[in-house]
Amino acid sequence: MTRDTERAGVGVIGGSGYIGAELLRYLAVHSRAAIQWVTANRSAGERIDAVLPNLRGFYASSFVTNEDAAGRLGEVRAVFVALPHNESQKLIPALSGKAPDVAFIDMGGDFRTNDPAGYRKHYGAEHTAPDWLPRFVYGFTEYSRERLRGARLIANPGCFATAMNLCLAPLAAAGKLRGDVFVTGITGSSGSGNKPGSATHHPERAANVRAYKALAHQHLLEVEAFQRTLTREAFRVHFVPQSGPFVRGIFATVFAPQLGLAELEGIYDGAYGKEPLVSVVRGSPDLRWVQGTPRSVIGLDGEADRGVVFCATDNLGKGAAGQAIQNMNLALGFPETEGLLLPGGFV
Repeated sequence: MTRDTERAGVGVIGGSGYIGAELLRYLAVHSRAAIQWVTANRSAGERIDAVLPNLRGFYASSFVTNEDAAGRLGEVRAVFVALPHNESQKLIPALSGKAPDVAFIDMGGDFRTNDPAGYRKHYGAEHTAPDWLPRFVYGFTEYSRERLRGARLIANPGCFATAMNLCLAPLAAAGKLRGDVFVTGITGSSGSGNKPGSATHHPERAANVRAYKALAHQHLLEVEAFQRTLTREAFRVHFVPQSGPFVRGIFATVFAPQLGLAELEGIYDGAYGKEPLVSVVRGSPDLRWVQGTPRSVIGLDGEADRGVVFCATDNLGKGAAGQAIQNMNLALGFPETEGLLLPGGFV
């Protein structure tokens, strides 16, 4: 445990993308973290607040290269790695080998399961560091706290995975996750990253909804793997993701035909009743309640013999940066919610 007067040096690799920018937004008001460097190879030498003008007044330094960061590991106690899939598996082993006492929180999908064959299937590439896979703690915070305390290698869950885990983990822990489990989820355009493409082109998305990667989304790999650590029941998740006409947020629905509303309320109130960043309501939550925040809301509805579970979360907040900072806080011995207790906007 660090003393209250100390601030931990923190680095961010890949700070100019949407997730990196969200990390910097929360870290700017984190009383126990001090940003030492932020990388963005294509923007190296440019001021952070010129590339990300929403941070004007909070950061006066400039982006550096990944090579620069590798020489400055002695300045930090934690590093967030916000790179595209297939890249952190090459970088983190090299950096961690130089600085084993530094906590590395990977925001990509490279280390979320100890399953090289599954990685090859879902991410389309051979994993180049399979011996590092079992070294990582899967950072679904609410169900991994004890393993995260003092952890030095953390795999942050994906955004859709976070929404599905929030819905499914209480069922799995209660022995109620079994058989075929059907899930839908709709996500905002920021989940596709900041490189323009047909999936995010405004005229094609603004007034449109479409499904994609039906029953084959890459986050199924980590969700099923993690839920199997919570239950011995046999189950299979069938997930259909959809792209929505908004920028931020995920709204997921899990169908629970064998569980009535009263039983669901008992399970989820027991699981999340004391959680600072997850709340439970009856009926559907609104996505706007959580947009721009590290919070999530679980909604429950149904009848005496069948029910549904909803999850409203922010794909960049709880689905990425917020959860990563929760995990850093636990790894470094800080209060778990440091830098994260802020409400969403009402409209």
